[in-house]
Amino acid sequence: MKEIKAYIQRSRVNRTVRKLQEAGAPGVTIVEIHPVGYGYEPNYFEIDFEDVFKRYKYMAIVKLEVVCADRDLERLMQVILSQCQTGDKGDRMIFVSEVFNAIRIRDGAIGEPGL
Repeated sequence: MKEIKAYIQRSRVNRTVRKLQEAGAPGVTIVEIHPVGYGYEPNYFEIDFEDVFKRYKYMAIVKLEVVCADRDLERLMQVILSQCQTGDKGDRMIFVSEVFNAIRIRDGAIGEPGL
């Protein structure tokens, strides 16, 4: 199994999730994030009314997470790329990690059921 973590522009979330579902993604998790580093300010949540617009434009980043079977990895990554790649600096990144196991809490099923 693989886990895809894609940091994308918020404006691309709806169409990307829809296309992932059409491509057979078993599920998509959407996480609002606050980036620190890479040019982002760590004191983001301090009130500074002079720079309100400048500060909030950086909150337009969302993390999508998808756990999938190895056989589906390339197809799902291509869906994310096709929906999120604009050529702009704000396109962000996709990371892929190995998932060594999955346990469904409800009934204790182990492995990749439904993937």
